[in-house]
Amino acid sequence: MMSESLRVQTLGLFRVWLDGEQLPAVIWKREKAQRLFQFLITIRLNDHHPVMPKERIVAELWPTLDEERADRDFKVALNALNDALQPDRSARSLSTYISRSGLAYGLDPDADLTIDAAEFRDGLKQAARLEASDPDGAIKAYRAAIDLYAGEYLPDALYEDWSSLERERLHTLYLSGAMRLAALLLPRGGYQEAVDLCQSVLMLDRYWEEAYRIMMLSHALRGNRPLALRAYEQGCEALREGLDLEPMAGTTALAQAIARGDALASLLPR
Repeated sequence: MMSESLRVQTLGLFRVWLDGEQLPAVIWKREKAQRLFQFLITIRLNDHHPVMPKERIVAELWPTLDEERADRDFKVALNALNDALQPDRSARSLSTYISRSGLAYGLDPDADLTIDAAEFRDGLKQAARLEASDPDGAIKAYRAAIDLYAGEYLPDALYEDWSSLERERLHTLYLSGAMRLAALLLPRGGYQEAVDLCQSVLMLDRYWEEAYRIMMLSHALRGNRPLALRAYEQGCEALREGLDLEPMAGTTALAQAIARGDALASLLPR
């Protein structure tokens, strides 16, 4: 029987679509079933661990439970997860989406499964590969990838240790990807879009100094030196108040060049 397509949103919200129809939250029945699915998704995003032993899964998900209770809760959660994703599956048939190798479990690599975080990550990689040979294609690819980043990874599992590393990794990928896009836009006159990207980055991390530099360049290149220097002052203020740091020498040198009215073409990021 042909498997149904499964699409999962993990960024900003956690939502699941089965053959294009969003599954209601009540489908999970048990919170532990949803947490198990989210954990298996996180394993999937880490290419080095397509499956994980059950003992390690329960230790990560439910570290305070004793072995007997953890084993029982895992079986209940796995059954509830299979029922949520395939409610018509017969009791003894294999799951289309969950694979098992001995006592190790993971998401089936052959399942028709799409995860937005994986698309986001792969889209940024594709964009980076295009930069040297096809800058316009790289811009398009960066835009498409960045549009997928709707917010933090699995926000409903914000305080789970097992999700924090992936959340931070994707967060950093967004910040660096947005800055690469902004840098590519500057030589093409995309100053306002570059400023918007910088502002989006600074809303997430007000200490991301590269965003201040690109914002300074964007304003200066469109002829607004006062606004460019104001961006520099804002960056200095944020770094001093939040981290007790001075801006990098390159940031200060850029501000001085803008204040003098120097030609800025040679200062564009590469």
